[in-house]
Amino acid sequence: MSAARARLGLRIALVLACVALAPRVAFACAVCGGGNPANRFAFFVSTVVLSLLPLGLFLGGFLWLRSRLRARFADEFTERDAVPARVPARPGPRPATTAPATR
Repeated sequence: MSAARARLGLRIALVLACVALAPRVAFACAVCGGGNPANRFAFFVSTVVLSLLPLGLFLGGFLWLRSRLRARFADEFTERDAVPARVPARPGPRPATTAPATR
């Protein structure tokens, strides 16, 4: 059984090597691989843009998340003693005090 699998693997490797070594045969269409140089350049540029688009989306999401987390946890490590004390508000008018009731 293992000899049959080895032969199958060898055949698959041989077919893949033939396809890789014969790129003219493996072209998908005339627009993608040959013909007008402007078409080839447009295909190349669109391939680059579509390849970099997901990376740009991940980078944008990461930078957005990092800015949100920085804003949320900006004061996480500040010491409580390092924070200046609040100045008490000016007290309003106090009610008049009454003398304790005597009998």
